[in-house]
Amino acid sequence: MESLNIPRAVLDGVRIDFPSWFALAALPYLWDDERNHQICFIDSGRWHNAKNRDEYGSMIASADIVLSRDRSLSEKACSQNTHTACVWPVPFIHQLFLDALYETMEVENLESEAKEPKTYRPQKVLTLLLSSIEKKNGSIFLVGGRPPTLIRAEKNIRATYPKLTIVGSIHGLYHRQEEAALIQAIQKGNPNLILVGDPIPTGERWIPRHMGMTRSGIFFYYGPILSWFAGR
Repeated sequence: MESLNIPRAVLDGVRIDFPSWFALAALPYLWDDERNHQICFIDSGRWHNAKNRDEYGSMIASADIVLSRDRSLSEKACSQNTHTACVWPVPFIHQLFLDALYETMEVENLESEAKEPKTYRPQKVLTLLLSSIEKKNGSIFLVGGRPPTLIRAEKNIRATYPKLTIVGSIHGLYHRQEEAALIQAIQKGNPNLILVGDPIPTGERWIPRHMGMTRSGIFFYYGPILSWFAGR
């Protein structure tokens, strides 16, 4: 497997991607390229906001993957005659592994994927990503949550993914003067994924405001994700 195609559609100027579950699991290997990448989720309300020429609209337009959480939005996008595909090259060192992963996941998911609507739950997408990163003995960095929530989330992540390293974390109520140290910690840790959840200053826009200051990795935001990991 030398490349992987991810279908996409454009609805009123907003791009929406429709990767297979295999493609999502493969992202930590496709994006092993010393660059930063962002995954965003939208629903009908956020789609309307994404049409604006503001900071949020610019973030959605520049994101590497934009996934719909809303079935009606997905169906509306798929009905448009604006279908294209993004072609991601597979690094040579990962080609054999992804060939084997493809065969395994296609056997397990081909039937169910054909039946379910083209919507994406952030929890499921993140689970696929973390499982793939764990196979690489990779690492993550956690940003956000209240201090007790973050502690519980870290504990549960370590228990669920024992081969995954948490190279650092900071709660979302940190002070402005701590930002320089936070960015330095992310740079030093060089995580495969930076997981961001609420509360966090400026919400999801925290990512484009800070992503360019770090070395490389996948940036993933979903407001309740740390509470979800904490079992709340």
